[in-house]
Amino acid sequence: MRYRSVHIAILCSLLLSCNLFDTRDPDNPVTDNQTLPTAYLPKDVIDNFQKAFEDKNIKGYESLFADTTTHGRVFLFEPNQSAASRYAAVFSSWDNVAESKYFLNIVNAVGSASPMTFHITASNWNQIHPDSAQYTLDYDLSVPHNRNDLKTQKFVGRSEIYMSPDKKTHTIWRIYRWVDFETKKDSSWSELKGQFAK
Repeated sequence: MRYRSVHIAILCSLLLSCNLFDTRDPDNPVTDNQTLPTAYLPKDVIDNFQKAFEDKNIKGYESLFADTTTHGRVFLFEPNQSAASRYAAVFSSWDNVAESKYFLNIVNAVGSASPMTFHITASNWNQIHPDSAQYTLDYDLSVPHNRNDLKTQKFVGRSEIYMSPDKKTHTIWRIYRWVDFETKKDSSWSELKGQFAK
């Protein structure tokens, strides 16, 4: 009986010393380690756009947009008129950095447990040339964020996406212009960006 007590005491001290009962840090919702296929075609850009959004892939999302270093163009986002006037200070200087920051903010507000969805409900390739392409899509986004000051978690609208290959490689396509349109009051992608820009 005495030996059993000694064994139990030793077992308990071993379990406590290896931190078995300590809580672990929560998983980081940012999934920077995921890679996307190289966008050799305009269609690849759209596929990667959906995948990066739904996978909450920050680095993949950032790689979608033109920059002056590799692409030779400055990325331009044009919000719909309603959001442009409501968030004038935000959109007056929108660039790649602002695009990345807003996306990081929604990823953190949603967390790793809840899924984000990006459905294209209608689409059309308006132009496809060797050096440029234009794609129009109607979108339906679900962003189950934890922000109490923002009621909607569904965002719908229409966007025009303009893309072209990098100036250096002439092979990797990126988005250089994005024009957003409102189809339902105060629930477009522009609204989402305006709300999560900070």
